[in-house]
Amino acid sequence: MDFFYFFVTGSEAWELHYHQNFFNLQGGFLWGFIGALIIGVIVACTFYFGCCNSSKTGKSANIGVWAVSLCLCAVISYFYADFVVIGDSKTTDNNSVFRAYSFYKANDDYLIEKSIGASPTMIEDLTKTHNQIKNDLDKGGDVRFDFDITTAVLAVIFFFITSVIVKRFTINGKTIPFEKP
Repeated sequence: MDFFYFFVTGSEAWELHYHQNFFNLQGGFLWGFIGALIIGVIVACTFYFGCCNSSKTGKSANIGVWAVSLCLCAVISYFYADFVVIGDSKTTDNNSVFRAYSFYKANDDYLIEKSIGASPTMIEDLTKTHNQIKNDLDKGGDVRFDFDITTAVLAVIFFFITSVIVKRFTINGKTIPFEKP
């Protein structure tokens, strides 16, 4: 998954231990990728089978509505990545979807796990890095924006691929976004 999220892994904020723990080992990249795939396919299918598949919806089967659907797909996937995968530090309930599987929870667990039996200087370094990453994420920094944008771009790609595959099965959408294939 590092291949798809090269903006994140190439970021100056990428800290090997904390970030790799969540994004690689706990599947943060995988959940971003799967979310982008599902969102892209669902939005594309909704457009084609909702707006382009009956004579009553023929007026909405145009490139403008398609472009709006594409933008909607990007926005939904951006916020999915931001709120669900990265999460929110202000959520106190560990069972909340915004906390239970989030980057913040993974970092808290990593700090606890690595602090057991570690030297005081190691614990101090881990705590300092943990707090710095948490503060940067709260301000919209660290790898949050890179991850969110990459997930949105992947969703747009999946939307486009699904559009090319699905459009031939509709009544009014065969020429959207272009006539062939």
